Amino acid sequence: MTGMISKARQTVILWGILLVCGTATVQAAEPICVWEVVTTYRTYLDDGRMTLLSDGKSDKGLSWTIIRDSVDFGREGKAVRRADGTFFKGNWIGGWHLNARVIMNNATIKSEYVAPETMPKEAGESLIGTKPAPGLQDSIVDLWEFVAILPGTNRFIRLTCDFTPNKLVLDGDRKIGTYEFQKSAVVVNFIDPQFGRIVFAEKPDNVLSGKGKAVNRKRWELQFTRVQRQAVYKTADNKDFILYTNHRVNSPRYTPDYYTTFNWYFYTEGGTRRLACQSGDATLSAGGRELTWSGQKMILIAGVPPR
Repeated sequence: MTGMISKARQTVILWGILLVCGTATVQAAEPICVWEVVTTYRTYLDDGRMTLLSDGKSDKGLSWTIIRDSVDFGREGKAVRRADGTFFKGNWIGGWHLNARVIMNNATIKSEYVAPETMPKEAGESLIGTKPAPGLQDSIVDLWEFVAILPGTNRFIRLTCDFTPNKLVLDGDRKIGTYEFQKSAVVVNFIDPQFGRIVFAEKPDNVLSGKGKAVNRKRWELQFTRVQRQAVYKTADNKDFILYTNHRVNSPRYTPDYYTTFNWYFYTEGGTRRLACQSGDATLSAGGRELTWSGQKMILIAGVPPR
């Protein structure tokens, strides 16, 4: 997921679009980017998300502006960009932690709210490099990371989606489309007409790849990557500390619980590459077979170390 975005330098361009929008002329406010936020202070969130609008306000009326390498919310707090802007780390008023990941930038996707779907407990829990079933039709019901990029622009979307048993593609409780099989391919019928009906071919390493409509001679690149366990570490008190391929820890899905489910990512500070989990740094040793975080030393028991 992040590799696909990084390859197109989307996160660098993200900062540019925020800078432009921080000085935008008066006009109808439009969504600029959407953050998915893990925090204990949820006043300005809508179902765990915060949308920054082109008028310098959020969807909940919170004022924001750019100050050097951070998004400043005035007296309410601020967040500094990490990993070239893929993630943001900061604090709300009162010292509450703010950890965010950018899930939409200069792009949105139409969806419809639906009743919750019951997914198999093993969805998103297979080990990296494996496939739950040999045939795609038997393994499609799973958790997938969706990334859509318009090459050469600042537009991208990345969502964690369920392919449900009853042929829905869901972003949490939002339906973004339906799916069907066409020989060896998967066809996703997006609700949003900017994507419409797209054929996804199965690629190696649990990837579904497709091409979308052209916008100014550039075609959307779309990809679903199966969410899997990247690495499983065992703590001293015999608990699992799990890093998932969609850069979440302990659960492959977003939850608002700051203390049990959060993000992991690498960032560079002072020329040194660091691994972050939640709001603190983690240290890898012994070739990644050992991980130390929050005073705990853990041992790798399955998967491969984060890279």
